[in-house]
Amino acid sequence: MKNKKNALAATMLIVVGCSSIAGCDSLVRENSDNFEIGNVSPDRFETDDQACRATANDYVDSDLRGMSGTVYQINRSFNAVYSRCMTSRGYRSRPYIKNLLPY
Repeated sequence: MKNKKNALAATMLIVVGCSSIAGCDSLVRENSDNFEIGNVSPDRFETDDQACRATANDYVDSDLRGMSGTVYQINRSFNAVYSRCMTSRGYRSRPYIKNLLPY
């Protein structure tokens, strides 16, 4: 009986832990790590990253549609604007697994 309780407690701990880790990703704002540099110079990539970050920040700080909502919704808005900006400048998003694994 004690082994069943321990197994159940361990399972619950794993489920709660994984759920909380998965939920954190929605609160993280995208940045240049989420995009491949391609054939541009690092300086150009950094300039584009800063410009897109400023565009996304302006949206969530100044636009009424971007300012409203929960922290989750605001970060999703930031990520959408940032991704759209970087994609419009010709950058491809990195596969999610590449952001988790070391270079």
